[in-house]
Amino acid sequence: MRTIVDTGAYGEYLHYGLPLTLVTVQGPDGRVNVSTNASIAPLPGDENRLAMGVLKVNYTNELIAQSREFAVNVLTSEMRAIARQCGYISGTEVDKLALCGLTTIPARYIGAPLIEQCPLNIECRVEDVHDLGDIDLWIAKILAVEVDEAWSNGRGGVNLQHYDLLIYAFGHTFKLGPMVGLGGL
Repeated sequence: MRTIVDTGAYGEYLHYGLPLTLVTVQGPDGRVNVSTNASIAPLPGDENRLAMGVLKVNYTNELIAQSREFAVNVLTSEMRAIARQCGYISGTEVDKLALCGLTTIPARYIGAPLIEQCPLNIECRVEDVHDLGDIDLWIAKILAVEVDEAWSNGRGGVNLQHYDLLIYAFGHTFKLGPMVGLGGL
């Protein structure tokens, strides 16, 4: 027998295990906003792309619509408190980078900076947007993926033994567990 699941506010229980990230975007005035997002997925195909859902009421959504670019900064398991703060406070009122003690480094291809404390950063340029009512689904080309030396495998990839992601699943946060397989499926 099966039971119907209450999906919760904003479908939080539909997140069945996605990395928790901080998205940085730069406004036309040069100010940087950062927000928490767990609605990001890589897309298959010849081009490296990702899809990201953002609530239309969020300041981040407004800034992405203006700049057409953003950076995805992957959080580590120790950064849960930062994820909470950046997810509950609006960037229209507070400088969340300063509030959370985050520092930025310049991106290579976009105006929005990368977060130095996040060991994996992805630079994105918007290719398309889909209006889904209360959210915009941003489709973006991945221009660069950068990894901190501590997470690098030294061959242009990620050392999975240091891959310490913060995962958002079913309304809760988790630390990524041990690898159970190597390679594809």
